[in-house]
Amino acid sequence: MIREAGDRGTRTIVCTPHLYDLDARLVERARQVHREVAAAVKEQAIPVRLLLGFEVDLTIAATCDLETIRTLCIGGGGAAAGEGSGRAVVIEMPYSGWPLFLEQTLFRLTAAGLLPILAHPERNERVQRSPDALAACLNAGAIAQGTAGSLSSMFRKQSLKAFRELLARGWLSLLATDAHSQPEYTWSLEPLLAELGKRLSPADRELMTEVNPARVLEGKNPVPLAPKRPADGRRGRFI
Repeated sequence: MIREAGDRGTRTIVCTPHLYDLDARLVERARQVHREVAAAVKEQAIPVRLLLGFEVDLTIAATCDLETIRTLCIGGGGAAAGEGSGRAVVIEMPYSGWPLFLEQTLFRLTAAGLLPILAHPERNERVQRSPDALAACLNAGAIAQGTAGSLSSMFRKQSLKAFRELLARGWLSLLATDAHSQPEYTWSLEPLLAELGKRLSPADRELMTEVNPARVLEGKNPVPLAPKRPADGRRGRFI
């Protein structure tokens, strides 16, 4: 998968294994596997760097002390996690429901100097029904990351519709492969960018796949994407 991604132009992969429970053994195991795979990639001369973070369950983000959460940020594990500012933490957006502590948790992380990244908000059923719901999360300091699978047949049509709507509003700061295992669609961003076609300008594509990811890894906030929806609220070219 890494070799294929590299052949398609990917130069940095942030590995974010799911962390549903705070288990120190699982965290250490992830770091060990990261070191082993990074060494193998280097030995094979594949021009891709691997960084380590975690896709953190919202309950962990809400209940753990901030120092522990910092160790789960991209690059938060020190040299074992590769490069990264140790500021950005990927939070898994629930697929259903809307936790009462969601916005409060995001604000808590932001107030502590962290940058919460909401993974695949377009897959949340409430966002699908009313995209305005995501505004409170963004106002709390989080940024949103769309996932490639939402534009494929992997997920429901509602995910595709919500993805396009959030993109049209300029609310997605990053695009991600969300590669898990076999589906080749998720091995690189190439299929996602090809499917978006004329919906994104070359400048917007670069912003979401090069500029903003680099800024996040440097500990900076992303550059907002200009909204594509007309100011009067009429349906824009994305829908």
